[in-house]
Amino acid sequence: MCYNFKHEVFILLEIWKGKQILQLKDNCIEQWFDVLNHGLVEDRGFSLNDSNIEEIKSNIKKDYIEYLMSCSMDKNFHGYYVFRDEQNTIVAVCRIVFENGDYYLEGLETHRDHYRKGYATKLLFQVLHELKRNEIMKLYSIVRNHNTKSMNFHKKHGFTIIKEDNTNTKFSLNIENKIRKELFDQWARSYNNSVLKSEKEGTYPFAGYSEIKYSIIDMISHTKKAKVLEMGVGTGEITKPLYDLGYDITGVDLSDKMIEIAKIHMKKAAFIVADFSTALNQISNKFDFIVFSYSIHHLNYNDQIELLLKLNDYLNEDGVIIIGDVSTFEVEEMNQLQNKYSAIWDDEEYYPILKKYKLSRLIDIYKLSYVQINEVAGVYKFRKK
Repeated sequence: MCYNFKHEVFILLEIWKGKQILQLKDNCIEQWFDVLNHGLVEDRGFSLNDSNIEEIKSNIKKDYIEYLMSCSMDKNFHGYYVFRDEQNTIVAVCRIVFENGDYYLEGLETHRDHYRKGYATKLLFQVLHELKRNEIMKLYSIVRNHNTKSMNFHKKHGFTIIKEDNTNTKFSLNIENKIRKELFDQWARSYNNSVLKSEKEGTYPFAGYSEIKYSIIDMISHTKKAKVLEMGVGTGEITKPLYDLGYDITGVDLSDKMIEIAKIHMKKAAFIVADFSTALNQISNKFDFIVFSYSIHHLNYNDQIELLLKLNDYLNEDGVIIIGDVSTFEVEEMNQLQNKYSAIWDDEEYYPILKKYKLSRLIDIYKLSYVQINEVAGVYKFRKK
């Protein structure tokens, strides 16, 4: 870390802004400048063969450091974003500035010894996530036309050209759409393998797990802003992508070890270590979505229905409960599954059955819909009436 904190913790991303800049250690400033110090002499019209080249280099460095220090007092300076590698070395930097009501990406650079390692891309995505958490939804960038490398980078990452002249090209990026696309692109890269593995095994209980996860994230991510409660959050497998999209996450789980892991990935999320019923006594908020992913089956059918009835009070208007789990339409079908997988069937779990829900009081307060993913799994939506 670059600040004079008593306890130092290594992180990949740092944000330098305000008075924090004045507290930067010398070695951090040196590393920051070393990332930027490539071609600066030539950019300013000097030659490396100039007799006073060392003085020129010294003056350029002085100018850069003075600029960095001045950023601490510039109200239009949003922050310097600094990315470190696993050796705690600064490998990429950029800055975000505020100008005439818009946010601009500037000075995105990777250290010359670390080209083609993807650090610029990793930094960009970290920046986009931070901006979205601050409800900044659009980012602009101005690139010199001769800078082919930067032009290609912007186009590759979804920036669109909104203005160009003989010198510069102005780009814009819809941050939310970009994050959403990247999350689903990442998902797609692992999704096929996950599905193929499930299909190959074709077994209870996790055949269809990947598709259920995809479905839950897809349902929620179509709502721009939402408060999400996951009952049985585990390590955050479902809600981490939603957290990265900027959603407000609360997670409940009986395992404190699981929640310790989830906290690492979702530092600003809220967590409750408790069983489902006890957790409700600690919740005062209302939510747009309440999610059960392979978790509600730990309750018997009566307790499932009672919990779902209670959760109606914790939903905002038009709120939705989503359940993804081992599931069937009818009791008979569930019995058939149990017989088919008797050698590995868990008799202590009560998997959702559509007919049981339809014959309960749940239909008085919810609009219920159901999609069967395969013979083993399905997804429920309970929309508050």
